[in-house]
Amino acid sequence: MDENQQAVAAILRQQVAQAGAILHQQGLVDYLGHCSARIPGTDTVVIKPKHSTRTRSPEQLGGDDMSIINLDGELIEGSERPPAECFIHTEIYRARPDVNAVVHTHQPAATTLGLLDVELKPLLHVPAVLTDGANINTWPVSRLVTDPDLGRQLAAALGDAPLCHLQGHGIVSVAADLPRATVAALALEQLARTNLDVLHTGLEPRQIPREEIDSLRQTLAPISGRWAYYCQLIGRSADTDPKESV
Repeated sequence: MDENQQAVAAILRQQVAQAGAILHQQGLVDYLGHCSARIPGTDTVVIKPKHSTRTRSPEQLGGDDMSIINLDGELIEGSERPPAECFIHTEIYRARPDVNAVVHTHQPAATTLGLLDVELKPLLHVPAVLTDGANINTWPVSRLVTDPDLGRQLAAALGDAPLCHLQGHGIVSVAADLPRATVAALALEQLARTNLDVLHTGLEPRQIPREEIDSLRQTLAPISGRWAYYCQLIGRSADTDPKESV
């Protein structure tokens, strides 16, 4: 990596650590689950390391604890191995040049809704926008994604969507940057909880139509404000946008 890429990698290390701490603080991950960010201009990825007796709770991990791998899942930098399911990340990056961040969680409401195999409906204004109108695909497989072939299957099921259920397992959220992927996972959980509550009533809710979602998108505050808010909750400062260092 050149100097600019190294500077960006340092920022992304912090963001990956922050994203994990946010998701842990919000109850979307425990010691399992992981986030990653592609280092622009390279085939390398910053990723949370595999959980072990030395790898602590996500809320206690910092940027220096993060690992760097290539798209074959091989460790390039760091003292800890990547997660066994690093192929969730690497194969999505191979398939989606537009994606620079991947979040994988076992968040409860979204995972439960995925088990029911029912449509995720855009019922809440901001979460509907942040999930691209409740745009989520389903991969009907609960296996651990521990090899490239399973990663490719998942990437194919995700398609060009921002979200995917790993049925009976969890979800993935992908975006152009890690704040967006993280905030979308949080919005998905809020939307899934509301969908589950509505299902219990047996009544048909009003869904927010696409034209309203598109209108809301024009007036929604930038993701940076939401990212800063969640960083504040975990007692950390929101880092500089990596694009500013490119």
